[in-house]
Amino acid sequence: MVAMLREKNVTATRNPSTMFFFSVDLCSNLRLLARQLEISGGYTWAGPVSNVAMSPFLRFRRSRGPVELAADMAGVRMGERVLYVGVGVPRVFALISSKVGLTGRACAVVDNASAQAMLERAAAQQGVLVEVALVPGGCWPHDSSSFDVAVVDANPLSATATGDLQSRLSDTVRAVRPGGRVLAIRHRPRGIAMRLGFDFARSTHGAEAHNLVRALESAGCKPVRVLAEREGLTFVEGFRASL
Repeated sequence: MVAMLREKNVTATRNPSTMFFFSVDLCSNLRLLARQLEISGGYTWAGPVSNVAMSPFLRFRRSRGPVELAADMAGVRMGERVLYVGVGVPRVFALISSKVGLTGRACAVVDNASAQAMLERAAAQQGVLVEVALVPGGCWPHDSSSFDVAVVDANPLSATATGDLQSRLSDTVRAVRPGGRVLAIRHRPRGIAMRLGFDFARSTHGAEAHNLVRALESAGCKPVRVLAEREGLTFVEGFRASL
C-alpha cells in the first residue's frame, strides 16, 4: 500500500494536470489504509501527508473513539465520588462509574423515566453499581459538597443557559466540594467525513464552547476553560471556587 502511494505521488508531481483525479484516488486509498491501521493498531486518519494535494486542515492521529475519549477526559479516579447530570451518552456514564471502584460512589440525576432506564441499563451491562435519581422538578437530591467530580450533559446548555437549566447547573456545582471539578460535555452530530476518520482541526473555539464557559462561570465555577473539541465532542472544565 505504501509503495503504491509513493508511485502515485511521483506520477502526480510530474503531471500537475492530473492532481485532482489523483487526490480523489488517493483519498480512497488512504481510507483503505486507515481502515487497515484501525484493525491492527487503533489508528484513525486525521493529519497532513507531505507532497500530497490534500487539505492542510486534516491530521493523522491515534484515536480511541468518542465514548472512551469522554470517559478519559472526565479524569475520575478510584475512590472518588462522581455525579453525572443528564442522559448524555449512557455508555460514558457506565465507563466513568467503573473507574470509581467499590470505595467510590457513582450517581446520576435525570429528569425523565426514559433517561433513568437508559443509564441504569448501561450500568448493568458494564457491571457497576450506580444510583440514578429521577428529579423532574426543582427538588435537588444531593447535599452540598457531596461529590469530587461532576460530569454534565451540556447539549441543553450549549445554546442558552437560562431558567431551569441554569438553576440545575448551579445545583450541580454546589453538590461538588470546594475545589472539585465540573466537566461539561457537548455532543454534536458526527458526519460521514468524521465517521470515515477525517477530523477537521479548529483554530478557534466555537460559539457553543464560549456559551458553556459563561454558563459554568455563572454557576459558580472559577477558573473555567475549554479543554478540547475532538471526535464530535466539546469539553469545558471548571472548578468550584474555594470557600
